[in-house]
Amino acid sequence: MTREDRILLDRNLLANPAMWLEPANDGRHQLRDAPAMRESIPYIVSLPEQGLAAFVYTWVDRQSVAGYACAIFGPALPDGPVVGRMDGVQMQPDDNFDDWRIGDFYLSQDLEMHRARIEWKTDGAALAMDFEATHPAYGFANDPRGCWEFFADDRLEQGGLARGTITVGGKEYPFDATGHRDHSWGARDWEITHHWKWLVAQSGADIALHVFQMFVRGKIELRGFVFKDGQQAEVTGFECDFELDDALRQKTLNGTITDSLGRTTVFTSSCFAVQPLHPEP
Repeated sequence: MTREDRILLDRNLLANPAMWLEPANDGRHQLRDAPAMRESIPYIVSLPEQGLAAFVYTWVDRQSVAGYACAIFGPALPDGPVVGRMDGVQMQPDDNFDDWRIGDFYLSQDLEMHRARIEWKTDGAALAMDFEATHPAYGFANDPRGCWEFFADDRLEQGGLARGTITVGGKEYPFDATGHRDHSWGARDWEITHHWKWLVAQSGADIALHVFQMFVRGKIELRGFVFKDGQQAEVTGFECDFELDDALRQKTLNGTITDSLGRTTVFTSSCFAVQPLHPEP
């Protein structure tokens, strides 16, 4: 499939054509001269059948000072999680995310919002993963409700296929699953918010969703998308219930999502692993 054919296919998957996000946004952006400016990219893969999950996160500020934080965790690891972090690494202004290396962390995005390669190695553990998007990226700024100025200039969310290998203590855990990534650039001031719920989920290559509900400035704000049945539409309603353990960690999350096509999506979930990750520079 040519690049033009794939772009046309992605456009046809959008219920609202105005939600189209230019593939050039897969690359690095020029950050404004303002407080709390940062560009960041995380990737997430959950492997409940194997008792493993991985979270990788990289960031760079307007002075091109970058870092990363990564974690491999889950009940399959009796010795506990493997966590790595590096900050304060000076990059070049023209360094881009197609060849992004910080110490033992490497990210290569195709700058077409379609494919990526992630590699991370540390003492006793490694992650090698290929990501392939399964639907058009959802951009907050293109949503008719917009993106908040303190949250980012824009932020994209995208599900996809995740294939690779996690290695811990010499044992390899190959996987062929689904995953999620986002990419934000602009002001990142989370202290303004009172509370938020952030949900991503996939079911094979045909279903992906993201819900972001935030309590801020006396309002309840809602953003997100549902991709299923070959159509992607904005989230318009969200109701959920959940259970917490004695440490206030999530045990279950169940709920209902409605979208701009009038569809209803019902989800149930249970938690198999919890791992705090503090990527803030």
